[in-house]
Amino acid sequence: MTEPVPAPADDVAWPVAVRLRELIGAALADALGGAPAVCAVVPGRDVAIDSCCEGQAWVRIVRTYPVLAGEFPNGRGTPLDDGADPGAFWAVELGAGTARCAPTPDDQGFPPTAAELERSAAELADDAGRIRRAVLCELRKVPAVDEVWIGEQSSVGPSGGCVGQEVLVAVQTNVCVCEEE
Repeated sequence: MTEPVPAPADDVAWPVAVRLRELIGAALADALGGAPAVCAVVPGRDVAIDSCCEGQAWVRIVRTYPVLAGEFPNGRGTPLDDGADPGAFWAVELGAGTARCAPTPDDQGFPPTAAELERSAAELADDAGRIRRAVLCELRKVPAVDEVWIGEQSSVGPSGGCVGQEVLVAVQTNVCVCEEE
């Protein structure tokens, strides 16, 4: 279970990232590789994969950028002042992924068997499918989310005995960052 964290002043990306983390945690509860012991919104461009053998799932905020309705997911540099296009919204790009133990050579130095390798690949494919369904079927139901775009799924590792996958997701929000006067 995730410990509560103080809510940051970010009304755009943080609430979407936290909600996606909740959805992913629920989706992975009965995953082929087991429920991940760690499921968190993580900082940074790269994910520190420290808990792969217990199962690790994450959501990271990749970027937040202005976008015009009808042009999502493409970003648009647009002035956001008195002369700004009133149709500007905020898009949030997120990375959502998992890591598991990678099959490694046994104590005698023999490489993993084909069955071990395929089991590992199946666990990651199961994780990715569950994350895609959470994104495409559940994230769009979040009131602050207007549109959902799912990007590529990339492999992570193997490195340090860990292997994983990450799916890129972008959402167009309907959040206004300025208080109405």
